[in-house]
Amino acid sequence: MKPEITTSFTLRGRKFTASSIGVVKSCVKKYYKFGRTRISKEVCKRLDWKQPNGWLKDRACRDALVQLEKMGVIKLPEPKVKRKTKKENNAQEPKLGKYIIPSEVTEIPVSIDFVLAKGNKEEQIWNYLVEQYHYLGHKVIVGRTLKYLIVSENVILGAIAYSSPAWNLSPRNQILQKLGFTREDILNKVINNSRFLILPTVKVKNLASKILSLSTVKVVSDWAWYYSITPLVAETFVQPSRYLGTSYKAANWQEIGITKGYAKSGMSYRNSQEPKKIYLYGLSNEVRSMLMKVLSSRSEMEQQ
Repeated sequence: MKPEITTSFTLRGRKFTASSIGVVKSCVKKYYKFGRTRISKEVCKRLDWKQPNGWLKDRACRDALVQLEKMGVIKLPEPKVKRKTKKENNAQEPKLGKYIIPSEVTEIPVSIDFVLAKGNKEEQIWNYLVEQYHYLGHKVIVGRTLKYLIVSENVILGAIAYSSPAWNLSPRNQILQKLGFTREDILNKVINNSRFLILPTVKVKNLASKILSLSTVKVVSDWAWYYSITPLVAETFVQPSRYLGTSYKAANWQEIGITKGYAKSGMSYRNSQEPKKIYLYGLSNEVRSMLMKVLSSRSEMEQQ
């Protein structure tokens, strides 16, 4: 027997009430034979669940629907498309076309370009390279994200991505709230540098910090164009057992604390990760200045 919803709760950043659950159940019943994607789109339309640029929040909605099914609230139809296994998904290197994976790069490139990899052949290349060479591999990112191939005259130097921020991060929240950020501001105007890869055959001193500096300028304009939101702060996490964070420090990112090692799994959190260093970077001169003042003030208080 499906449980009755008597109190509200939040999934994927949206508050669900008895009324909105009724809408979800109605859509599931009416569009069951059409599949999960159709159900999700209809739910988004009826609940006016959209991105700032007017696009439906279809992926977030589908994730919420899966969570509701796990809670026993609804029963979804079976997926129409079988999800590929990791082995199947990365069995073959994609066709590179005009791009070249270098055997070795030892000199600073004359030019560095960021090629948007989203719904195109560049994204297939991005996914493959990150899966092959990044220690975290490639995972489907739920929420907003922009991926880029880092290219110099069609030679691929690496890959980078910016995504929606971490949902709950106390050190970050405390600092940004001092800058006047609301909870909504943090979730909408902070972006996460979720992947950064320089290919192992690219061995150029100071290249990583230069790429970070250039990429933040690029992503601000692209994010505003793509999502109708101008991001103000970038965040990232550095795993101490693997990296020192040297490139981020050289690019003027500020270390502000350490994570607790919790990973979100469905509606709960599990403490199964190595704590990581948290870095922030203001995406405008004004925000960088404000951030520096808050951090300097905090440092002085800690020394007293």
